[in-house]
Amino acid sequence: MNTLKKAAVFLLVSAIAWSFSGCNQSVSKKQQMVAGWQQSTATAKIPLVEDLIERGELEEAKKTLEKCLQGDPQSALLHLLAGRIHFIEGRTEQARSCFEKAVELDPELSEGWHQLGSLAVMENDYDLALNYYGKTLALQPARAEYRASVADILVQLGQIEQAKETLQAGLRQQPRNLELLLAMARLHHQLGDIQQAIQTYEQALLMHGNHPGVLEPCGYAYVALKKWDKAAGKFTALLEKCQPETVHYNVVLRSLAMCSFNAGNYNLALDCYDKLSVVNREDPEIWVGMAQSALGLDDTKRAIHCADKALQLKPTWSEAYAVLASAQYMQGQYEKSLDTFHVIIHDDELSGFAWFMMGRCYRQMGQTAEAESAFERAEQLDPDSDLVTAFLKETVQSL
Repeated sequence: MNTLKKAAVFLLVSAIAWSFSGCNQSVSKKQQMVAGWQQSTATAKIPLVEDLIERGELEEAKKTLEKCLQGDPQSALLHLLAGRIHFIEGRTEQARSCFEKAVELDPELSEGWHQLGSLAVMENDYDLALNYYGKTLALQPARAEYRASVADILVQLGQIEQAKETLQAGLRQQPRNLELLLAMARLHHQLGDIQQAIQTYEQALLMHGNHPGVLEPCGYAYVALKKWDKAAGKFTALLEKCQPETVHYNVVLRSLAMCSFNAGNYNLALDCYDKLSVVNREDPEIWVGMAQSALGLDDTKRAIHCADKALQLKPTWSEAYAVLASAQYMQGQYEKSLDTFHVIIHDDELSGFAWFMMGRCYRQMGQTAEAESAFERAEQLDPDSDLVTAFLKETVQSL
């Protein structure tokens, strides 16, 4: 009897223990399932967070990201995205912590190293930046962006030949790669070999068509060489790629206006400045540009109006006075022109030109002695104003 009771008790206890064990195993499996579901859900939402960041919807991105990190706090990609948001919002130290956490969790996360490199560049710590960028290139040697970043840092460190070799090695493998071609052109430009930079830009345009990322630096390279027609051509093509009525569109339009004017295409320059004046009515430089262009077209009435407008906005601007006085001279208003030129005789850049034109005014008024004195003064000052000489060269030669 005792034996049977003991056996029954043993079986009962064993059954209870087994049932509790099964229950615990069931709870453990359920927890694992929940954790796995949360982790997979967090991973699945990474593209959503990236899209929100790209669209600038940072508050929504932060809310979604916070939930994702609760579900998967060990996700390197989520920490990377958190760092990006901190960086965009100007919290560089928090961004650095997130990027460091990301590469700690996944040392092969090249984008994390690249972001750390960018922070080092911002702090002018080029040795550290090279270390970080070097890691990205070692992880993904075919990634053109990483190779270009390494080359840029090598230039900053004065290691020019290494920078060239880094880019050339990439171009041997990817001769049509736009990122590498732009980096090589940029390198030539930084070294002062602008003609070689232009050749590389033109090569990229042949391969990739009128790509905005090539047209713009190519246009400014031509500006550096004062090849105004060529530069205007690039900015004209670039303007067609820009969204109208945007800040960038107006910047390109201003560059086109300046190049067109210097190329002697006053009609196009005037048209560009006219469009700019619609959205920038308080910008005196635009009104002076219009005045100069109108003067180039012998439209002295419009030149005077625009120069007056510029002086209302910037009353002491010598260049505006020079345009106004020149227009007055062309209208035969010699006394007015003389008075206006007299305002800028102490300007470091325009004083020589002012005295030269005052001499012209005196001559037209029959005051020979005063004219000769003014010409002598102009010769002593040796005028070298490219701006005024450019828009008055044809007019002055005919005087």
